[in-house]
Amino acid sequence: LIIMLFLTAFIFNHMKRVFQVSLILVSVCAVLFASCDNTPDPGVAEVKVYDENNVAQSGIKVTMFCTEPGCVVTRQGRTNSVGVYTQEFELPVVLRVRAVRYDTTTTTTGLPPNVITRITVDSLCGEGFVQVENDEITSETITILECN
Repeated sequence: LIIMLFLTAFIFNHMKRVFQVSLILVSVCAVLFASCDNTPDPGVAEVKVYDENNVAQSGIKVTMFCTEPGCVVTRQGRTNSVGVYTQEFELPVVLRVRAVRYDTTTTTTGLPPNVITRITVDSLCGEGFVQVENDEITSETITILECN
């Protein structure tokens, strides 16, 4: 009986260590497998738009597009409340960036039936380039000034 208890304790201790070693090996293999993934993450283009007084501009229309032959990438959006527009790209690309703000003013003069309505458009523009690479955030700062 004593020998049987001794053998049971020995086997239980041995199985416990085998389980611990197996658990460690599985954990190491999982970490190594996860770290071997070489798939690049998308690149991010971040466009910051400011006016001539260096004040961030929200709601500015931003267009990013290719200028190279055969490239058909075009993205449009508006800057957020802090003047930033971001976009992800799966492949590396060089893009031209255009930021535009249109301010319209409507004035009405005269009395009916001789009412004259004038609409004036004041636009601010800015341009630049951004080169997007995988696994990177690339920033471009654009200052918008009166369009020519």
